Amino acid sequence: MAQQPNVEVTAEELPPPEPHPGPANAPRSDKPGIPEGPWDVPRGGPFGVTGPDPGYALRLLRLAELPTDDPRLEQVVNRLMLARSSVLGRAPVPEDIEAALVLCGFFDGAPTELVQRCERWLEAVPHETRPGETAVAEIDRSVLVNKPREIEYLLKRRPFGS
Repeated sequence: MAQQPNVEVTAEELPPPEPHPGPANAPRSDKPGIPEGPWDVPRGGPFGVTGPDPGYALRLLRLAELPTDDPRLEQVVNRLMLARSSVLGRAPVPEDIEAALVLCGFFDGAPTELVQRCERWLEAVPHETRPGETAVAEIDRSVLVNKPREIEYLLKRRPFGS
């Protein structure tokens, strides 16, 4: 409502001014470990190379039926899926689940060494910073990029994929 012309209003009677935030601070490049842009994100070495859309791997895993209900197996399969899709330079697809399960020894006639290796991977999951990293570290990239049936054939001939 507007002020009436015959009423004087003093400064004390006016509502207090609303506080506004100050100007944003300028970016500080002297802080270690804080990337200033996409070009500063570390790649390779202990950071690995993340493939496109790794969250989609989790969605695919939720829809898939794994051979067991062990959550450790899901974590190992997830990490193997991400490694395979990253090496192939694409987002995860359902074929990556098949390939990861073959690498874990879930196929007919799997060598006992392969099944024992998968058990060792599952036992390592609770102790890993990134669950499943032991599995990824032990898989040869030349085996990882093959189709699931080709991986099965290779692992029957040489169980440790080397």
